[in-house]
Amino acid sequence: MAFPDSIDKLVTKLTELTEKGKVEWQETGSPTIYLAPVDKFTVTIGKGGPEAAGGYSFQIFERTGKAIDGVVAKSLSQLRNPDPDDLAIWDRLGELYEIARRRALHSEKVVSDLLASLDRIA
Repeated sequence: MAFPDSIDKLVTKLTELTEKGKVEWQETGSPTIYLAPVDKFTVTIGKGGPEAAGGYSFQIFERTGKAIDGVVAKSLSQLRNPDPDDLAIWDRLGELYEIARRRALHSEKVVSDLLASLDRIA
């Protein structure tokens, strides 16, 4: 199953703008779901299961919290004989998830601070 064209464009744009630091992601009450408010909408990216090959979900919500659209990529273990479209969706959502997670957790600053701390020890 391929991405609908509109979701494909949205995931691409969000990934690009997040990499440029123009979309800010936030933590949620779940340690595996991150959200980004964009104008009157909120998008979420989540990962299911602790395994590295877990599934991903991407959802669009309106201001009231009503779910409007989204897509789910099953975990690789759930995909029997996955076709290239299934793997492409899994890869694309996985890439957005990792970028969103790193932005929400401010991982670049954490790594920088940790390196500075280690330099003071040395």
